[in-house]
Amino acid sequence: MRILSIIKDERINATSVLVEMSTGDYLKLVSGAEENLEIQRKIIKGFKPYDRLRQDLKAGCLIPPVVLGIREGRIDTPRDVNDGLFIPSLESTRAKDVFIIDGLQRTTAIQNVRNLIQGKELANFLSRPLRVEIWPDITLPELTYRMILLNAGQKPMSLKHQLEVVSRPLCEDLADKYKDRVFIYREKDTNRRSGPGQYQFSIIAQAFQAFVQKSPHIDVRNEVIAELNQIDALTDYGDSLNKTDNDNADPTTEFESYMGFLIDFDYKLCRKYDERTDFGEGVTIPTGVNILSRDTFHLGMAAAYGWCTEHKKDALDTAKQKLLALLDDDKEVDPLAFGRLEKIQTGFRRKDNTGEQTRNLIFNGFKEYFRSEGITPFEKCWTQA
Repeated sequence: MRILSIIKDERINATSVLVEMSTGDYLKLVSGAEENLEIQRKIIKGFKPYDRLRQDLKAGCLIPPVVLGIREGRIDTPRDVNDGLFIPSLESTRAKDVFIIDGLQRTTAIQNVRNLIQGKELANFLSRPLRVEIWPDITLPELTYRMILLNAGQKPMSLKHQLEVVSRPLCEDLADKYKDRVFIYREKDTNRRSGPGQYQFSIIAQAFQAFVQKSPHIDVRNEVIAELNQIDALTDYGDSLNKTDNDNADPTTEFESYMGFLIDFDYKLCRKYDERTDFGEGVTIPTGVNILSRDTFHLGMAAAYGWCTEHKKDALDTAKQKLLALLDDDKEVDPLAFGRLEKIQTGFRRKDNTGEQTRNLIFNGFKEYFRSEGITPFEKCWTQA
């Protein structure tokens, strides 16, 4: 490996380091990015341009540089191209600290070619040089902005999948920040939510997207709306970069703050709603553990919170404290009016999209509560939603 050039990006206050390395060294460096690659494989399966790319790679085609980010604080930025410490540090970087900002398809194609050949042909392939752009000091907000910017207008990589990729380091940061109060598990794990602070990774990734888009509907089929969502997210991140005041925090930092509130809310919710309760008329009030195992609840609440961070920040701050205090009130049996919430849902027409109706209900209900500074009781919030 060798450093070719170093350029500072003044817009995001991060450094781009162009490195030449062998194909084999590159594959070693990104060998831990399988989870990112797994997301991308769902998109590119059967996509003919990538079949062509694999054939070209096998024939020795030179591809554009892949862009990698290294998790902040893991590796020092080189002083100059002759810095003797950077390359050894890069080679010893843990796989889980490497993130593919741009080039998931190319990386998958390289891996596929490696798996299809052997012997001398494989040795020649692995020795071919690649140029790789490394961002060794990039923060999560900058990483998100860079990824959305690079993929703007590209069909294969939707905003949803970009935020899923970013959610992996985000969830690791959440685990570091909130310690033993939060546990985020994967679908493949045997764990299931059995208490407060336990969340499935896919639900947190979806909640992150709902928060950024300020909408509980993340699977948008209208291509124009999807593109506008991507532009809005790019604008939000771009406007927040290089600002230090709390009123202009970037969406990733705001989401981490939301997660802190959610964890507090969850612990109090599970303590208040510790068992199922008969509400009457065939309606049962679920437990707190059950309520926050529903993706519809997460998406609606995260989107409402995200909307209020932009439009009703002061009201939101007041409402959050009232909501937590409400759950501490021993006189209240059903302080969040979940009985009414469940009753309203029984009226949804089955032939319609009940998931969409439920997300709308949760989103509008919490939005009303937050923007009213917690003055509107939840009975009215759910009814008015």
